[in-house]
Amino acid sequence: MTVELRHLRSFVAVAEEGRIGGAATRLFITQPALSRQMKELEREIGEQLFLRVPLGVELTVAGRELLPKARVAIEAADDAFGVGDEEHPHGPLILGIPLAGGRDRWFALMQAFVERFPAVEIEMREALSEQLQRQVLDRELDGALVLAPNRVDGLRYTHVMDERLAVWLHHSHPLAARSELALADLDGVKVTLLGGPVGRASGYNRAIRGLFAATGIEPRIEETLQVYPPSAGLEFDYLSVTVPVDYPEGVVSVPLVPPLTLAFEFVQRAETNRAAVRAYARFAVEHLVSQACAGGMASA
Repeated sequence: MTVELRHLRSFVAVAEEGRIGGAATRLFITQPALSRQMKELEREIGEQLFLRVPLGVELTVAGRELLPKARVAIEAADDAFGVGDEEHPHGPLILGIPLAGGRDRWFALMQAFVERFPAVEIEMREALSEQLQRQVLDRELDGALVLAPNRVDGLRYTHVMDERLAVWLHHSHPLAARSELALADLDGVKVTLLGGPVGRASGYNRAIRGLFAATGIEPRIEETLQVYPPSAGLEFDYLSVTVPVDYPEGVVSVPLVPPLTLAFEFVQRAETNRAAVRAYARFAVEHLVSQACAGGMASA
């Protein structure tokens, strides 16, 4: 038997899902067919790649060694087949979306892209921007939309859009009834930012802290360790300066004046030249700009 690209794609899917059933669903094939492919691959490699565990499967030493090489081989093949065909991209595309910006916006973008390029099979994953960048570097994602990213060597950045900042706060907060707020109004006020090593080192935290530092204003910065940061908005004294986020009910937005913005960017590995990745980066800019223009005309 000759190892085919489908064997490597299936192997990567099983490794990432940790379950044959989950990988089969992701690949739109049956579990017996997927198990057969893995046995064929193991026979050709000459090593066992997976061990059965109570909740699924896990990689053996040989499997862990093969995983990064399989990802490189898949990307190289996709690059070879996709170069120069940006108008007709095809194949799988694993993309990351940030917690910031709103799921509805990103889902609408993905849907519009699939309708424009039906031969591309999109899979989406959601996380904090810095986590998404790491997943792109580790080849777990083909690309990701990120907010105010710290620049990382080995990655390429495409500016997608600027998003206006606002003050988001619990409806019972003393400042919630204001029609607008300036940074100076937040001097000495508790301002919540992302916590933990990932949040603390994020480009978003750096940008917000920088805004206050540049004006000499000193809020009381506190961190949330919530796994899903918007849920911190349920605290009665919650206040943050950010772009729109899918907050729970009870969190209101007050315009920040004068207007300030943070940038959303599309990030990909510097060496990636797949047609689907290039097409998505271009499409994201065009789609979101057109949506912003349409929204501006509707509100005029």
